Amino acid sequence: MTRRVSQDALIARSEIVAAPTERACEDHNFGLPPAIHLMTGALFLGFVSVLCLALATPGLVVPFGIFAAFILAFFTVPAVFLKVSPEKGSHAAGWTDFLERGIATEHGRCGGAEATVLVLMLPAFIFLWAVAIAMIVALV
Repeated sequence: MTRRVSQDALIARSEIVAAPTERACEDHNFGLPPAIHLMTGALFLGFVSVLCLALATPGLVVPFGIFAAFILAFFTVPAVFLKVSPEKGSHAAGWTDFLERGIATEHGRCGGAEATVLVLMLPAFIFLWAVAIAMIVALV
């Protein structure tokens, strides 16, 4: 059977709690300016382009086209999310604001220049790996 329980009894049993804080995923741009987003996408597309030129064979046209399409989709969908996200603080971070404030990481606040290096380091290494593969293919 059911019975009515007073609000004081629920508070005493800790069943009524404070509202949850706003989650980090509510801000769809992660505090990064669009320029970093574009640079990351350009480095990944550069990776596919360099490998496509270095390993140019008719059998690899379709796979490289699929890779390029997926990379474009992976970088277009978040941009669309940013456009359709709610107005409450989910706007693109400006470059000057980003350089001044930086971003919060797991280990503390990181300045804008350091954050740019952290975000672009892996895509740059992947692009340079493709350049190294292209050089090996050209020399062998």
